[in-house]
Amino acid sequence: MDNARRGPQGWVWIAAAAAALIVLGIVVVLVSQPPADDAPAATSPSPESDACGGVDAQYIDLDLQIVQPESLMCFVLDERLQVTVGAAALEPDDAVVLTVRTVDGETLGTAASEPEWDPEVAVTLEPGIYVVEVTGQGGGTPPFLVYSATFAPGEDQPADSVDVPSEQRCLEDFPALAAGGRVAVNEAAGEGTAHYACISLDEAAFAKVGLVSPDPSDGDAADLQMALYRYDGGPVLVRSADDAIGYDPELSVDLEAGTYLVEATAWFDSPTGPFQFYLDIDGELFRHGEVTSLHADLTEDVCTGAPMLAPGDAVTVEGERTYVCATVPAQQRLVIEAATLGEQDLVLEVIGFEDSGTPFRLAWADEDPTTDVLADFDPRIDQVVPEGAWVIAVTTYFTGVAADYDIRLAPAER
Repeated sequence: MDNARRGPQGWVWIAAAAAALIVLGIVVVLVSQPPADDAPAATSPSPESDACGGVDAQYIDLDLQIVQPESLMCFVLDERLQVTVGAAALEPDDAVVLTVRTVDGETLGTAASEPEWDPEVAVTLEPGIYVVEVTGQGGGTPPFLVYSATFAPGEDQPADSVDVPSEQRCLEDFPALAAGGRVAVNEAAGEGTAHYACISLDEAAFAKVGLVSPDPSDGDAADLQMALYRYDGGPVLVRSADDAIGYDPELSVDLEAGTYLVEATAWFDSPTGPFQFYLDIDGELFRHGEVTSLHADLTEDVCTGAPMLAPGDAVTVEGERTYVCATVPAQQRLVIEAATLGEQDLVLEVIGFEDSGTPFRLAWADEDPTTDVLADFDPRIDQVVPEGAWVIAVTTYFTGVAADYDIRLAPAER
């Protein structure tokens, strides 16, 4: 999601895009959260005890998202850490209660679903065994996911984040990223974990900002993340982006005149490796990425018999259908939206073809970047699309096959 920097929800929910369903978000309600200087201790595990200290629970690792675990779970800490645990129902109308306890039954924090937010508990804990329980409100436990993040005690942000530099530092210490230009981070500099570029706009613009590495689909390549900040007294997050299945982070967004900082990092504070920042405000830069493996064998005749859209059109797809096609008569800024008519979590991918016939990815989305709600089942793409014929692939995370949805192609409202 783009409403947070890489805080506990920030990177965890970004991770959800590649791993699982993104679900209903709910206001944080923390009860009985101990202060960091008074962290509770739990019974330390011994070789003779089971993983959960005698509690009949599912053992889970931290810093992960797990879909549909058992209602009762446990985790083990080997060192003192600040731990954030969150839960979210998989159905928009369901609500859950999250509780974190010691293995001896002492309640450390409780949080309950509220409209438009997920329950989350953050506590600082000593080494030991801890229990997490998720139940439904009003009885029973609906399908849910649980996520967690750990970082050093007393930190307000995860260990892989850094303080955002000031506007003065942006202008004086970091390379300027001009429209149509690039800023390169070479192999040696890529050993670092955070890099910056500074944008100065004299007038408002619809801007495409991104990072591009030599081979983002390489399994050993860093998982790049990007955050864009504007300065308004202090730095304010405009939007963040993560790599998306072999495609380095990129975002298109309306920006007012002013100074902006682009921050590039990699997951888990890893070295970024070499890459380039880029900025396009003239609709001249279009990356050709590798398509998702599901579409690797796609050919142009896929549009034969498929629903055809032109800017301003919308169609309701009944039953299963993966591909809808579009004809764009002239390059323009377009909004492409898919909205499920059921309970599926949709993904959009805009695909073109090289002269050789090989498919390439122009755009990809699994969410609406303009919303702060975590119940984000309906993806939205807003960017400049070149003239030509395009395939719009609509899929889901779990089965790959989407069914019963609305899709719309519309000129963007400025």
